[in-house]
Amino acid sequence: MTPEAATLALSALAAKAGIEVRVERFEHPLAGKGGLCRIEGELAILVDAKLGALEQAGVIGLALNELDLEGIEVPRELAPYLATGHAEVKPIVRPRPLVRVK
Repeated sequence: MTPEAATLALSALAAKAGIEVRVERFEHPLAGKGGLCRIEGELAILVDAKLGALEQAGVIGLALNELDLEGIEVPRELAPYLATGHAEVKPIVRPRPLVRVK
């Protein structure tokens, strides 16, 4: 799944949960990348329009992870975005043996 497709699919998933996804250009440089917020009492996910598609998908995925999506079917290919903000879960450090055995 391309990052653009993931962004669209995650936005559709948010819509099913009743959450509006708003992609807007953030004016203040310290505003961050976006996330879950409340606008006039309604939950929304704000995403900085300057981000690439992969980062936008990550912001939406992490925001959706904060919600209770009980009763909403999450497609298998989107599940990693909800857990990590990325499509693939890779280990940060690969364990290596401390001693080489001959």
